[in-house]
Amino acid sequence: MAARLDDVDRLVAVYGPALHDDERCVEAARLLRPPQHSSLEEESYLDAAWRYEWRRDRP
Repeated sequence: MAARLDDVDRLVAVYGPALHDDERCVEAARLLRPPQHSSLEEESYLDAAWRYEWRRDRP
């Protein structure tokens, strides 16, 4: 998955790496276009990156 961080498919570029605590999910989330309007699925992928950052930065 890490080799495909430039993939426009959010599942490949962000969600998968975030589930595996891969730091690169944060940058991939920043590089992707905003989620499609009213797409809960796409928003959940970006939420996975946010949750990864939260776990990482928690004291």
